[in-house]
Amino acid sequence: MGWGRTAWRAAVGTIVLLACAPAAHAATSLPSCPQTGAKRTLVRESGQLESAAFDAAGRLVYTNIARRQLRGLDAPGAPTRAIAVGIDGPGGLALEPGGTMLVGAGSGAGAVFAPRFGFARLLRVDLATGEKSVYARGLSMANGVVRAADGTVYASDDLALSLDRITPDGKVQRGWYRTTDTNGLALSADGRTLFANRSFGSTRVMAIDTATGASRTYARPPGSLSWALFDDLDIDAAGRLYVAVYLAGEVWRIETDGSMCALARGLVAPAGITVGASGAGFSARSVFVTTHAGSLVEIPDAVPPAA
Repeated sequence: MGWGRTAWRAAVGTIVLLACAPAAHAATSLPSCPQTGAKRTLVRESGQLESAAFDAAGRLVYTNIARRQLRGLDAPGAPTRAIAVGIDGPGGLALEPGGTMLVGAGSGAGAVFAPRFGFARLLRVDLATGEKSVYARGLSMANGVVRAADGTVYASDDLALSLDRITPDGKVQRGWYRTTDTNGLALSADGRTLFANRSFGSTRVMAIDTATGASRTYARPPGSLSWALFDDLDIDAAGRLYVAVYLAGEVWRIETDGSMCALARGLVAPAGITVGASGAGFSARSVFVTTHAGSLVEIPDAVPPAA
């Protein structure tokens, strides 16, 4: 996500954004989402915070690139803790049944400059013990990761035309989708549509048919915001999408009709995003964002209440 899941790209991206953030914010014209609460910082630590997800108990899990760790926040206000260490180039996260999580890894210089060689992989991490094992090898980048209900896993590459698919029996299908580069991923409730952010070039959200691989543009920013750079992506139960907009320093919500509004502004390098989950004191109506500036931010009332 962001400029990819490596420390050097995160550092470069953050420096660039810090230099241009005031001008970028001034140019923003997307309307604000109504009735959204003010953002608040839950965690601030050294390193670049990358992807985020909730476990089955509603605890928040996130990656820190510089620390090479999968970390956890058990409840709002609790101290953060390391769950698993020694993860090179941590990438996307996808929860599995039974208390394990898939973590993209190996998104270093080899994956960036030579994705065709498949240097990246997926690790399976036991969230209770931190034990790691290799779930899949030979991936392009594993930048964004999402898991379908049937066990199919998709892993993106934001710098190459190679979105990989791993079948439920563990077979890696390199470059299953090659139409565009891809970054953040989210699946529709029925599993038929894979939403994927394209970050570079013409930034936008693609809708990919999981049965055929056919794709179409689902949503794109207004022309005046074409530079904004969509990074990570998540989806709520009603099918609304939530986007970390890296260069604009914002978080957007995309309604099912394709209209967009800004949930939060003034962030520095927002990279990862996840919709809240109940169970450990976090709000299911909040959206949580990680940044390459080392912050974990909550946006209250970002998810509209059920009708």
